[in-house]
Amino acid sequence: MLFLPPPAQVAPPTPAPSQVFDLAGALARARAENPLLRAAKARVEERQGLITSTRADALPQLTLNGDYTRLRDVSLLMGGTGQALEAFGLSQSQLVSPYTIYTAEANVSQPLFYWGKLGTAVRVARMGEREASLAYTTAELDTLHGVAKAYIAVLAAQAELEVIQTRLSTAQRFVADVKARLEAQTATELDRLRAESEYLGVIPENLKAQANYQRAMEMLDGQLALDPRTVLTLRDPGPPDTGAAVTPVERSEIAQYKQQEAMYRENDQIITTDLRPKFDFNAYYGYQAGQTSNLFKEPYDTWKVNVTMRFPIFDGMRTSGKRAQNRAQLEQVTQARIDKERTVAVETRSAERDLGTAVSFHDAARVAHLAALEALRTSREAFDQGLITSLDLLQAERTERVQESQRRRAELGVWTALFDYRRACGLPPL
Repeated sequence: MLFLPPPAQVAPPTPAPSQVFDLAGALARARAENPLLRAAKARVEERQGLITSTRADALPQLTLNGDYTRLRDVSLLMGGTGQALEAFGLSQSQLVSPYTIYTAEANVSQPLFYWGKLGTAVRVARMGEREASLAYTTAELDTLHGVAKAYIAVLAAQAELEVIQTRLSTAQRFVADVKARLEAQTATELDRLRAESEYLGVIPENLKAQANYQRAMEMLDGQLALDPRTVLTLRDPGPPDTGAAVTPVERSEIAQYKQQEAMYRENDQIITTDLRPKFDFNAYYGYQAGQTSNLFKEPYDTWKVNVTMRFPIFDGMRTSGKRAQNRAQLEQVTQARIDKERTVAVETRSAERDLGTAVSFHDAARVAHLAALEALRTSREAFDQGLITSLDLLQAERTERVQESQRRRAELGVWTALFDYRRACGLPPL
């Protein structure tokens, strides 16, 4: 007899987590957890550290040094000094015998005058922080508007899925009704084939709508830094308020270009100072002795103070090349800013027109839905009176559901157009 091991126990699949969000909550989650925004925030912190390191170049530098040296110096044997000292009874081995030096000192250095180079460098570093903050604002707006559109895309895909599922349910009821009528000999075989053909045609559309809804959900999960398997329950944002006044502000992208232009102009002054004389102050004080017991005692103290001037005469045209490169970069940024200003102007006008078009579509869809509701009410009354068949009532119900879906999608389209208009005006979604 064969003894087979018992089948392995398979753990049940872990149910996907579920979270509930409204539009404001989704935007808050993205602002706090989106990885792109965290990276942009880290760039701002990097520029803040650059300010500190740049300011350090203008402050005095203090260094404490301790040194132990053991050496053998044979330089006395290279000239006539060694031979002269041999006349006094000193041998060459005594002249070059090794000795020890102990040193303890403090060094101070301070830039005195750099023609404003250090102060300008600090200003450029602060401009860099401002430029990084503007880049963060741009990334934040792009991310928030992307989340808002993804939120609306999920609701639109859900509305489309509901319509397809309603059509599928209606087609099933249609097939059942035709089969019942066929048994009662009030319908033909051709009617049955048509009903089944319509039902089979809706099935692939239902699968496609489910896939689109799932992908839209996964895209929103990714932007919210959630597991793609997370099931989201999204609340209806309600009707959009298109009558609220929208005051455009300067786009952060344009402000960023302007900040870069200012940085390049300041950088030109920094490069120019490389051709001018500079003054530095240096000093040190300490002790140097051959035995540790003599450290920090007189007369073993040593000190030095000096003011140094450095005057560059010829640097191989390096500074001239740097200035030409800086001017070219400034021109590139200026032209990019001009192009961006034109693009923003066109984008704003287009977004305003698209918003008006979306509102008109929504009004038309709302009126069409009201008409479908009235037609459905009339059809139900006629069916109750026996004036129409159940097939006619099913067709009226499907038409009403389709019109409701179109009204819903038109309303979501107004939200999307409103988001585009607010983004063009440099504003967040809400």
